[in-house]
Amino acid sequence: MENVDARELQMLQQYLEQFTQQVEAYSRQLEMLDNRRMETATAVETLKTLADQEEPTVLLQIGGGASLRVHVPDTDTVLLNIGSDVVVERTNAETVKYLEERMTEMEALAKKIAESIEQIQKQAHDVAAKLESAYSQAQSRMTHGIQG
Repeated sequence: MENVDARELQMLQQYLEQFTQQVEAYSRQLEMLDNRRMETATAVETLKTLADQEEPTVLLQIGGGASLRVHVPDTDTVLLNIGSDVVVERTNAETVKYLEERMTEMEALAKKIAESIEQIQKQAHDVAAKLESAYSQAQSRMTHGIQG
């Protein structure tokens, strides 16, 4: 019977480790998604600001920490990467709308990931409680076994 208890303890410990790894993986996904959402929000704000300016100037990073001030002659034509390295030409307003829709999708996905993390954490808590209970029972058996 002690072997069964030891196997059960080992199994519970493995479940707990798996849950921890899953939470870490989901947390990394959530962080990457949040970074992409913030980049997208910055792009939306930039496009809106450029559309309102008469002769807008932007900083163009050219690498090595060097940048150029560049005048943007046409703020209404935007080249937009829509995935799989496919680039389409859209108006400023169309691009802003597309990016805002993407942000909404990212927020919905982030909510689902956060819910998954919460669910896994609850399962991990349940397993940890079972593990603690099993350890306590094993300890109690050992104590009573030694005394009796």
